[in-house]
Amino acid sequence: MKDSKLRKVTAFLAKVIEVVGWFGAALMIITTVILMVGKKQIMEAYQSGTLKAGSITLIGTMNNSPEWAMDVVGRGGAAFIFIPLAILCVLTALIFRNVYMIFKASNVASPFSMENVKRIRNIGIYAIALPIVKVVAGLISFIAMKNGDYALSVELSEVVFGLVALCLSQYFAYGAELQSDVDGLL
Repeated sequence: MKDSKLRKVTAFLAKVIEVVGWFGAALMIITTVILMVGKKQIMEAYQSGTLKAGSITLIGTMNNSPEWAMDVVGRGGAAFIFIPLAILCVLTALIFRNVYMIFKASNVASPFSMENVKRIRNIGIYAIALPIVKVVAGLISFIAMKNGDYALSVELSEVVFGLVALCLSQYFAYGAELQSDVDGLL
């Protein structure tokens, strides 16, 4: 297939987003471990005044007060916040890894291959998993963090994107079948 600048730029950006996703997931896991292992020390520093109250906030929560954040840390709630974020980062990284692999593989062969069909199907599955993880994580956090207010946000476009990718995988499967037939005739 003919190479193009658009495809190169798209592949490059997909790789960048993939790397950022993996980095974000690692950062969320490291943060969770630090907050869980150092919970006692963090609470002692907060109570002694060494850790200033204004320096702690949790983005994405309705109740964004330092006291509430310390209550979350004190009760071991960091896992309820950062692990779902890590999962979302991993799903994003997987989506863009598959996008990168599709564009990279298309440089040397036909885009209609069974590998690309699987990649496109995986993109659809991961895209549909994103809002599901958001809902489940929001419900678990709401139940576990009794005094926190949570805003749950899931867009229909996230689900539709996943469904479109699943439909495209069916079209690519048909294209791969035709490609195989044509290659068999030559």
